[in-house]
Amino acid sequence: MYSSLPWWQRALSVLAGGVLLVLFWKGVIVLNLVPAILLPSPLDVGQALVRLAGSAGFWQNLTATVWTWLAGILVGTLVGATTGILVGVNRFVWAAVEPWVEFLRALPSVVLVPLVSLFLGVGASSRLACSAIVVAALLVSTAGTALRSASQAHLRLAIAWRASWWQTVAHFLLPAAVSHMAVALKAAIPIALIVAVAADMLIATDAGIGKIIMDALAVFDTSTMYGAIVVVGLLGYVAAVLGSVIERLAIHWSGQ
Repeated sequence: MYSSLPWWQRALSVLAGGVLLVLFWKGVIVLNLVPAILLPSPLDVGQALVRLAGSAGFWQNLTATVWTWLAGILVGTLVGATTGILVGVNRFVWAAVEPWVEFLRALPSVVLVPLVSLFLGVGASSRLACSAIVVAALLVSTAGTALRSASQAHLRLAIAWRASWWQTVAHFLLPAAVSHMAVALKAAIPIALIVAVAADMLIATDAGIGKIIMDALAVFDTSTMYGAIVVVGLLGYVAAVLGSVIERLAIHWSGQ
């Protein structure tokens, strides 16, 4: 498997993939398969990235998006995990809540952006709320389902130890659900990034990577637009790594 390769082989694989991508990209331009005005050269995009990196405004926009994204993950995790645990331990409450949670979770994430902006406006709080809602909905669903489907072995063990209700939840049911919530959070982290960038593009009036993309598109500065998209892709890679780390830590903690 890829993950079992030594670090230097993984680095070479990534580098080789990048080189092939750039060569393919350059070939498309040389063969004039796509107009240059729509697809700038790798060199032009690289120069745009250098210009962005040298601009204080870029770092302000990047910080705004990253803050919205990470704060949304934190708030969504706290609200979602807590709510999921509280409703999941009671089958009657869970039966009443589950359909609405699943309805919210099934909505396309970007649909939330205009809806939330109606209530919170177009500031940073609105963009944060969009990311938080996506994370919370997924964690409520996962935590509730995991607690309701906890194995009977856990419950029999709790009864044998004469554990109280709170001890049963804290020491028997919750550890069994942690790994499931970690997997859900791993999936939610990149989705929260997508929503944060989409919110930047749709409702940001002050700052954000998505705003850079839309501003560049408005003046047909495709090099800058592609450069900002590359930055979003790098953030997506960070999101994947962060999710994997959280998943491993949670599984290790739960002893699974």
